[in-house]
This record gives sequence, structure tokens and C-alpha cells, in this order.
Amino acid sequence: MGMKSFGKYAAVLGVFAVSFGVILGAYAQGNVVSSQSVGGEGRAAAAESSSSSGLGFTPAALTGDPNTLPAEVKILRSIEKEIKDKYSKIAADPSAIPSLVFTPAQHALLREARIGFNTRLPTLQELRDHPDPNDPNYRPPTALREISLGGIVFYSPDDWTIWLNNKRITPDAMPAEAVDLRVYKEYIELRWFDAGTNQVYPIRLRPNQRFNIDGRMFLPG
Repeated sequence: MGMKSFGKYAAVLGVFAVSFGVILGAYAQGNVVSSQSVGGEGRAAAAESSSSSGLGFTPAALTGDPNTLPAEVKILRSIEKEIKDKYSKIAADPSAIPSLVFTPAQHALLREARIGFNTRLPTLQELRDHPDPNDPNYRPPTALREISLGGIVFYSPDDWTIWLNNKRITPDAMPAEAVDLRVYKEYIELRWFDAGTNQVYPIRLRPNQRFNIDGRMFLPG
């Protein structure tokens, strides 16, 4: 509803309390035409008017002269007509509205994403080693935005060699970004910390496969 309609409602509510007695007086003075006095047609009109639940279409208002109706009743009629005309053009298909309830798989992904947020405070050593961003010559470090797996040489869960981002990785030489790394015969599973987004990404890679962090997609090669 626009501000114009809202202003009309505010004006009506202010006048309605004052004029309510006038409408009740019209009932008391017998301005309402009895259905028994007008025969069958009068009863049909009364039944139709009583079924109307609109604000400005009370039985007294329907049986009276439209030109002699109180101002607030006329305003109520115009507002109700405007609202009906506006919302009668809106066609909503309930089946087209997507559900707001997450599936178990989506809920598990959301829960895992929340765990991946790294919110720890930096240590004093990290603060000292970090360059000053206010320095005119400061250049932010370029974080690795892609993880690629070149190959796997697997002997046992504790004896293996992989080539990650063109670097030889062994159980004794782990990259700092790999929070958790598990190697299998045909693939690896790791949790990779991305300094750019301050998040941990759970990834499963096979040989000759890479994961693009910015696009959140797996690519061959």
C-alpha cells in the first residue's frame, strides 16, 4: 500500500470515531429499509448487502442515497475499491514460491561453513611481522586462489607423496594453508585455509584436478 492510501486510512480513523454516533443515529431513526416492507426483492437486496463485509458497504450505507452518505463512508468506499483493484491484478502461484526450509544436505553444508570461519585474534609475532597498511609502499600479499593436484604416490596412510600446486608434499613437509590433509590411493581430502576470505574450505581432489577458490568450482588440469 502506498503512502497516499496510508494517509487516507489515517484521516478516516481520525474522523471515524467522531462520526460513528451519526451512523448509529441513522440506524436508530429507521433509515434502514426493512426487508419485510419491500417484499421479496427487498429481502434479496438485504441478504446481498448483509453478505458484504467491506468497510464502506454496511447495510445502512447500501440502502441509503450515495449522495447523502457521510464523508468518511465515501472515503472508505474509495479506499476499498482502490485496494481491490490493485490486488486483483496480482496473480501468485503458491507452487512457484521456493521453500525456506533447508534440506539435510544444505543444513550440513551451512554447519560446516560456520565451522570454517577463522575468528582467532592474531598473535603479537604476527602483528610485528605484518607490514603496516598505512605505508605508502604497502602492497597486500597475493594469496593463492587455486589448489591443484598433480599426482599421488601412495604407499600407506603415513607414507605418501603428492604434488600440490607444483610442489612436492610429504607427511613431513606440509603447507601452512593445509589445516587437515588426508591422502588416499585415488584422491586427497584437505581443509584449505584461504587468507583472502579468512575461511577454511573442505576440498576433495583427484590427480590432474584443481579447485578455484574465487569461483568455488572444480576444473580439470
